[in-house]
Amino acid sequence: MKCNNISFSSFRNIENESLSFSDGVNVLWGRNAQGKSNILEGIYFFARGRSFRGAKEREMIRFSQSAATLSLEFSKEGDRYPVSLSANIPADGRKTLYRNGARLSGSKEMMGSFRAVLFCPSHLTLVSGGPALRRSFMDIALSQLYPAYLDSLSRYNRALNQRNALIKKAQGTGKIAFDTMIWDTYAEQMATYGADIFARRLEYMEKLSESIEMLFSEMTLGAEKPSLSYRSSALTDSGDETRDAGKAKLYEALTENIDREIHFGATLYGIHKDDISVRLNSKDAKIYASQGQQRSLALAMKLAEGEMSRKISGEYPVFLLDDVLSELDCDRRAFIMRNLTDRQLIVTSCEPDVFRSMAGGSRLIEICDGKIKEVCDG
Repeated sequence: MKCNNISFSSFRNIENESLSFSDGVNVLWGRNAQGKSNILEGIYFFARGRSFRGAKEREMIRFSQSAATLSLEFSKEGDRYPVSLSANIPADGRKTLYRNGARLSGSKEMMGSFRAVLFCPSHLTLVSGGPALRRSFMDIALSQLYPAYLDSLSRYNRALNQRNALIKKAQGTGKIAFDTMIWDTYAEQMATYGADIFARRLEYMEKLSESIEMLFSEMTLGAEKPSLSYRSSALTDSGDETRDAGKAKLYEALTENIDREIHFGATLYGIHKDDISVRLNSKDAKIYASQGQQRSLALAMKLAEGEMSRKISGEYPVFLLDDVLSELDCDRRAFIMRNLTDRQLIVTSCEPDVFRSMAGGSRLIEICDGKIKEVCDG
């Protein structure tokens, strides 16, 4: 997959700009706070349907403007014609999305069209950070590959939010005796969608762990062995449990612990509590691995995400690196560049000289105050 070009209007600090990309390494360079990351944010918006910075949509609109518009063109291997995606983000109202000029119903319909792997400094804490970061890692990867997964996740989260609101209400009134059917309805919905999500996550993590082991072996010359496994709060992770059995077990956990959940004020069981266990040389990497080892594991996880995308979809996604190379030492920086030489890479950097001597060359795009100042081939 290749991102051919992208156009911006009134997006962040970018007034009106368009830029095209080469098949290999594309470097967005310049001083800090010039708009390099804004360009990556716009590209990734079409892969995920939202900002990777967690920004609200109105925050992406240029100051004093009423709306921002984005348009991206990409090509898939084997397809005769490129695909165009566009978005209009108003300050008031909902965004509108289009594919080849036809309006889409929303972000869920767009997800999976354009696929990208993002690696930014916050991802270096994938191992050392909390479970929510690792769940997000799985959910973003799987949502780009399986549209049904995103639908199940959206429905599960909607039921979870409604159930948590019911728990808060019961906690506030001191009364548990709401209509039993309401509790059963939420439990049924969460168990149904949760079992689907669990099965997909478990399968993905088993395959991802194999890719990570190979990458890490190359990185450390076979000196260290990592392993990743999926850990559920309510379901077994052996892979032997059928989807129906998993649904029944989750339903049981959600219907037999209501008093306890009301006491704590939240839903305590379900896939929203699950995690990835990361081990290095059979020890918990979060506790026993050094910071350098944890960063290497995180790096391997993001590279493996791209490998999994290729295995499942048949082609590599676009790789987006937002100022992450400056956070890595020389050895890890060299490793990531060696592993990305045969696919499209769009990277932000304050140090363009690092890329000038790369085998195969690179396209250097200088960004200054939201404008494209210069484009040259390094």
